Amino acid sequence: MTEKAEEEFIKLSLQLFQRRRSGEDPSDFVERINEIFKTIENTPLGKMLTPDDIRDFFNWVVTKIDKWIEHISDEEFITQLKSDLLTTKTFDFYVPIYCLYGFPEGVKLGYSTVVDFQNLPTEISKYFIMFWEHCFTTDTQYHRTKEEYVNLKKRSTFIHFVIETNGSYKANEKAINLAEEALHIIRFLYRINFNIVDMRYKIREVRQEGGMEGMAGLPFIGGANYGKFVEKEIPILTDIFVKSNPNEIERKIRNAVRIFGIQTSVKNQQVRFVLLVTCLESLLMTESDRDYILWKLAEKVAFILDGNKRELNDYIKKAYDKRLAFIHGSKSEDSLVTENDIFSIEGVVSNLVWKMIDFVKNGYTHVQKQNNVKSINEYIEETKFGKTSSSPE
Repeated sequence: MTEKAEEEFIKLSLQLFQRRRSGEDPSDFVERINEIFKTIENTPLGKMLTPDDIRDFFNWVVTKIDKWIEHISDEEFITQLKSDLLTTKTFDFYVPIYCLYGFPEGVKLGYSTVVDFQNLPTEISKYFIMFWEHCFTTDTQYHRTKEEYVNLKKRSTFIHFVIETNGSYKANEKAINLAEEALHIIRFLYRINFNIVDMRYKIREVRQEGGMEGMAGLPFIGGANYGKFVEKEIPILTDIFVKSNPNEIERKIRNAVRIFGIQTSVKNQQVRFVLLVTCLESLLMTESDRDYILWKLAEKVAFILDGNKRELNDYIKKAYDKRLAFIHGSKSEDSLVTENDIFSIEGVVSNLVWKMIDFVKNGYTHVQKQNNVKSINEYIEETKFGKTSSSPE
């Protein structure tokens, strides 16, 4: 299947190149690129490329072979095609997390590892310095000198991770996803939105660099620092994020932390509130909880978190009512979300995540009741009514 798909991929690519070499400028160029991609889309190679990688190859093939297009033979084209698009390469990515300072080198954040600026590859550090010096010309509001500006950037926390893929567009796509995983952990712990602003890569097999710059603005003016409060928590969350075969509770924790991270970037408080309530649902609700979801969610939160069960139960019900009011377009004053509402429910979500982690440490693997495994739902039943003789030890 894969070999046949690659043969068809090469054949269609060559046909399109031959049309361009003959002087024809196909008006259906984009459609042809998509047609070529479809030949590999459902194969392993399709996970290594994007249509943009193929388009980019055609746009630059003359430069790569260093000949006028009419002098490039079919064999030269196919050789370059195989080298560029059909060969897997190793991309080392380096991403600065601006406004985050003091992280020790070697700390694991999701699939990435923290590295000090002075230990970046020379070509990467030189590029960043050149780029920052250029940025200073338009970003002088908070810094008196270029040196001050660049030195502050150098103090940022840099993360490094490796991606194996074929095309640079696919590499950037995967890199954004991996960097976001690291940032979701940071966003959850600090309750602050940190953006992917710039990222840079180098390819091990060839002398080639690239990346993306200015993807977003700085998260905020100021700084957040590494501290003891995250030293023990980061490894716990990282282990859950990189685990190859997580159990149901670990998957729910991972999804809730992602949703929490996303809501930090949202400006509208009501939307943030909806996402935070969704975190609670993501952590505790299952397919069997479709009926009476509000009552079940409120009860579960109340019985899992330490504190006054009645107050927690009532709080979750009110929070859920606000969520529904926004979704259904209510204009009542009771549906308005305040900054204090955000702060309070962020605390509930955070506490619930760590409580769920404690359950995992104590051998719980599922929320829904399963045979011969420890589940959250069974824990709640036992808390309410006492243990049964069939409860797992």
